[in-house]
Amino acid sequence: MSSNKKITLIIFTMISILAVIIIILVALGSRHSGYDGAKKRAYLTAQLVKNSLTSHMINGTMHQRDTFLSSLNNLQGIKELWVVRSKSVSEQFGNSSLATEKARDNIDLDVLKNGKEKVIINESFKDATLRITIPYTASSLDKPNCMSCHNAQEGQVLGAISLTFDIQEDRISNIVILINVVATISVFLILILIYLRKKITPFTNSFDSITETLKQVHEGDYSVRVKEGVLKEDKEASIWLNELIEKLETVLTGIEKNLTSFVHNRATIFSNDKLLTAKEIIEDITEIYNYKKTIETDLTKEDIFYRLIQVLKNKLNIESFYIFETDLIKDERKTIYPLIEVEKPCCVISKGIKSGCRAERTNTIVSSENFPEICRIAKCSGETNHICIPFLINEQKNIVIHIVCKDKDSLQNTKYQIGIIKKYLEETKPILESKLLMDALREKNLVDGLTGLYNRRYLDEFIEKKLPHESQDGSKFAIMFLDIDYFKMINDTYGHDAGDAILQKLSDTMKASISENEFIVRFGGEEFLIIMKNPTETSARELATKINQEFAKLVFNYNGQAFSKTVSIGYSFFPDDADQIWKCIKYADISLYEAKETGRNKIVRFQKEFLKSADKKSY
Repeated sequence: MSSNKKITLIIFTMISILAVIIIILVALGSRHSGYDGAKKRAYLTAQLVKNSLTSHMINGTMHQRDTFLSSLNNLQGIKELWVVRSKSVSEQFGNSSLATEKARDNIDLDVLKNGKEKVIINESFKDATLRITIPYTASSLDKPNCMSCHNAQEGQVLGAISLTFDIQEDRISNIVILINVVATISVFLILILIYLRKKITPFTNSFDSITETLKQVHEGDYSVRVKEGVLKEDKEASIWLNELIEKLETVLTGIEKNLTSFVHNRATIFSNDKLLTAKEIIEDITEIYNYKKTIETDLTKEDIFYRLIQVLKNKLNIESFYIFETDLIKDERKTIYPLIEVEKPCCVISKGIKSGCRAERTNTIVSSENFPEICRIAKCSGETNHICIPFLINEQKNIVIHIVCKDKDSLQNTKYQIGIIKKYLEETKPILESKLLMDALREKNLVDGLTGLYNRRYLDEFIEKKLPHESQDGSKFAIMFLDIDYFKMINDTYGHDAGDAILQKLSDTMKASISENEFIVRFGGEEFLIIMKNPTETSARELATKINQEFAKLVFNYNGQAFSKTVSIGYSFFPDDADQIWKCIKYADISLYEAKETGRNKIVRFQKEFLKSADKKSY
């Protein structure tokens, strides 16, 4: 309902209530006025009858009173009239034989008994009457004195008169008056409503226009405008509001255009309301900004990946996904999340990434929505779809986010979130790139230039940072010391270039022999150190034997001479042999010395007997 109708209805209701109250008051007043008039006529008639009967009594014409009383019935408005004697009068003057002087009902008797008048109004649809019964009491103040004729006391009831009046004409008169009042009020009400409606219509129309416009603006439609008002006040209001809406539309459109492109049209998917869209985009940007500030303080790329994983899981509510890191130089891939031990990825591929992975080969997003076999290496179980999002970090590293969509809703939601995912990746890229660069520099600083093996700095860092944590987990280690037999003779005889070549061959042999649980350190000169994680006596011996045998098979040719070389190996176990890692390294060194002392080209397990008395005191 429009405001115009509402206000008109309110005014009409208020005036109607006022009119009804006035009509009721007029009706009640007219009714009481009519009744009061009838009662006044009754009192006059009663006084007339009393005076007339007194005159008849004084003049001795009481026998003619019946004629008088009968004549009164012909008076206008009087339907019936009768007079009733009291008991005391009947005892003094005898009972009356006239029908008009006898009590007709209990009303007459009650008035004679109590001396109080009674008024009864009888109304029906056709007629209306008023019956009034008035007592006559003895009074010495009357002229003539009532006590001069009656044996009565002051105030004693001598009789009563009952009259029945026809008040139908009074009622009709009251109705006519009431009709006139109603008609007058109705005309007045109509005129008031017409006047007020004419005055308020411009304001209500302007208000309705403003209300409807604001409603549409609230729903996201900023193209609407308020209709121009009629009066000066609402004209100004409509102009100001239209200017405000226009400015708001311009600003929000600009914000939406700029920010939406910033987050790849993510927010526009969810709402057509420009204001709500801007709000959602700003929230996204704020969260992305906070994410960037957080990862800038992270120390390692593992920390950064952890943040990215949390965003995908908790912020974007992606249930099943994988993150792969690819070394573009080596053409190798490793799984960042989840770990293979926890959940087997859909893409089980570690080498030949460029030829096997469509997303990485084309550097475009790959979706199986329309063609499940678009990526031949993605083997997702059940009726699922997969979306792969590649992202190049630098010339060496690339990451792929592989999202498994378990149903259509999940697929649709993921498609809407691709833009925001890419934005998070864009903010991750420079930070991750710097960490990779730092890792590369750090790796270079920790690697021996000749052999490509770790150097002493790496060993020190491992012992300081990683070993304590792994030891707390119950991990054990084997420490192997390797040394090329008679290596000094090589340098002296064939030169240092030959010596370097043999060191490189030994390095290659050791690299080919170890697994992911071992790493090699060039300890110094021709000495090498191998750290094995969670070995057994058998596995440690087998590794040492393999290296010894494989290296012995190599044939070197220098200055026209062919020869082979051997290595001596000593090893110990941490913490079985000692509770300090450096002691175990020393014990492995002592075991290596024992192998050389006892003939070289040997593998010797540390024994406490190898310690000399002086050594026992030192170690």
